[in-house]
Formats: sequence, structure tokens, C-alpha cells
Amino acid sequence: MSAGAAHALSLPPVSSCGFPDPNLANLLCVTTSTGAKVYVASQHDDYISYSVNALTQLSSYGYSEFSEWSSLPSFGSGQIVKLFSFNESNNGGLPPATGGTGDNQNPSPDGDQTPKNDTLYLGEWPFDAVVTVGDLKNFLGEGNYSPVFSFDLNNTKKNLLSLNGVFEIVTDVVRDADGKIIDKTVIDTFAFDNVFNSAYDPDSFVPAFPEVVVTWFDPGNPNCDLSGLCTMNVDNNVGSGKPDFFAYAPTLDLRNYDDAYELYFQLRMTGLDSGGEELALINIINIPTTQVPEPGVLALLGIGLLGLGAGRRKLRS
Repeated sequence: MSAGAAHALSLPPVSSCGFPDPNLANLLCVTTSTGAKVYVASQHDDYISYSVNALTQLSSYGYSEFSEWSSLPSFGSGQIVKLFSFNESNNGGLPPATGGTGDNQNPSPDGDQTPKNDTLYLGEWPFDAVVTVGDLKNFLGEGNYSPVFSFDLNNTKKNLLSLNGVFEIVTDVVRDADGKIIDKTVIDTFAFDNVFNSAYDPDSFVPAFPEVVVTWFDPGNPNCDLSGLCTMNVDNNVGSGKPDFFAYAPTLDLRNYDDAYELYFQLRMTGLDSGGEELALINIINIPTTQVPEPGVLALLGIGLLGLGAGRRKLRS
């Protein structure tokens, strides 16, 4: 197993919350040991995104199966590889992060590829280096074949920060004199956006709402009111240096690809407020073995463009 695996967290299996509002069809719930369904995640094209704070709070409601989330382990060197950051973080043997996500950095060849002070970000990783499937397998460790992404919000002004991205497995890569990719053969694509077609749609953004009010019903739970109505305020900004969201693609299995194939990542963000945002790969998260409905099924349910919840909107099961 990879470094720190002894302290690994396990993402719980989730399924459709079954909200009658078609705009909430992409919201996913965990089913507790008491049978209650609680919103903790959402699907965005190929990816499932979990709210870390939603998971950490469930242990305080008496759900012992979430006790491991009551205290987050360290997410430091050797456990994460930063892909996009406000600085050029050292990733050991892998290329440094692409900087500039705070939208306040000086332009540089490996920095933010949009103009300064436009609240936007566009970046690629690796910018001028090669990272292979084999490299990613080595980082994740034996037995881990589906990479998990960690997003650490800064968003000090609590703007509506939105993002999308794509992870590609590529070959026959051609680079210019500066090392930037100018041509490649795409073997497979895994998209994070709100168009459910398993293709990257750069104009479709997923809003990362800073706060969400989650409600559910669990009669007899002493931590809820007398009617069994439970409420928790989820602040999707856990704190500096800590993950706010985890995301993974259930259909992505690195064993399906040649170790020599290369990796390509692209991230877009809107609504930046000059606070540095970070997206990283992490190797101490275990993914569930059960699957959620395919994105196409969710699309048929009338999926809208809502993202990780609704700002201050109550979500009921």
C-alpha cells in the first residue's frame, strides 16, 4: 500500500437521493445504519464529488459508521501530489504544481494561462514534463487503481467558485520547444462537468457552493428534533491545508491502460477572489466498491446545472 495507507479514509457508497426536483437528480446520498438517507455527494459527468465536511459532521449525529471521519489525518508530503496550486509546490519526483490559481501571480510559462485579475483560471498539468500511468500507479500504491482528487478551497470571500476539468490518458504526444503539448492521441477521457456525456465540455461549470443546509429525517435520533428532523450546516471550506472535496471516477481503472501511456490534466475555474485554490491527487482514500447510476441514467432523470448542492437551500430526503 502507499505511504500513510494505515490511516486511510474510506469513502462510503452512495446512491441517488431520489429528490423529486429534477434539478437535484445528480445529488447522491449515503444510507446510514438506521436507514436514513443523507446528502453527502453529487455526480458530475464521469466523477462523483464528496463534501468532506458533510462526512465529518455525520459522526456527531451518532452514526458510528462515520467515526473515522471525525478527525481528518494529515494530508502532507508523500500523500498528495499537487496538480494546480497558488504556488509551485514540490511534488518530489513528479513535476511541480501549475501555479497561479489565486489569479494574482505574475505570468510565467508554467503559470496561469489567462490574463491577471479576470477571476478566471486555466491550467494544464504536467505543463512541460511527462507523467505516465506507471508513475501514477507507483504513487497510489499497490491495490489502488482509481485516483482520487482532493480540492482545497480558499475562497475567502465565499464567492460562487465554479470549476470543471478533464483527465486524459494519452499517447503519441508531440510538444513544442517549451514542452507544451501541441498534439496527442487520446486513449480515454474522464470529464468533470455538468453535461452527462462522458466528454469534456469546457463551457459547463460545476459550482462549488461555499455553504449548504442539509436536512434529513431519522426518527428516534436523539441528535435531531422530536419529529426526527435532522439539520446540519455544511461549510465547504474545512480550513487551510485540508481537503474540502474528494472526487473520483468510478469507471477509471488504471489497470486497463499501458504503463507507458501519459497523463494529461486540465482545470478551469471561475469566480476567483485572489485566494489560492488547490487541486491534488491523494493516495490515502479508499473508494467504494458499489457503483452509482451511469451519468446517462441521471441525464434521463432531468439533470440540471446545479452543482454540489444549493447555496443555503435545504435539501430533504
